[in-house]
Amino acid sequence: MSPRLKARDTTATYCRSYLVTLGLAFAVCGLAGLLLDGGAITTWPWWGFALIALFLLGGIGLILLGLLGPSGRMEDWAEVSSRHEASLIIMVLAYPVYLVLSLFYERPVAR
Repeated sequence: MSPRLKARDTTATYCRSYLVTLGLAFAVCGLAGLLLDGGAITTWPWWGFALIALFLLGGIGLILLGLLGPSGRMEDWAEVSSRHEASLIIMVLAYPVYLVLSLFYERPVAR
């Protein structure tokens, strides 16, 4: 594998880890909002349930896109979702996920 292709694979794997980490953050926020309510879930308005469902389903969707999605679309989504300065926090948190995913997505160079 040429160094150019190796660098592209590394970038694609990091984009995957970024989307998985962002999806986990959304899913955890949705789940925390649901579980930490203290039993007052029956008094929620309809849009509260819709917001929690949006967080949970959006997070699960990002996780699945990061793990199973095609490289081109996944890189585009990662680029669009990382344009804000607050995404630096997710980028730092995505590095350990990258180390795990690199075991599965990057192939060693055959010599």
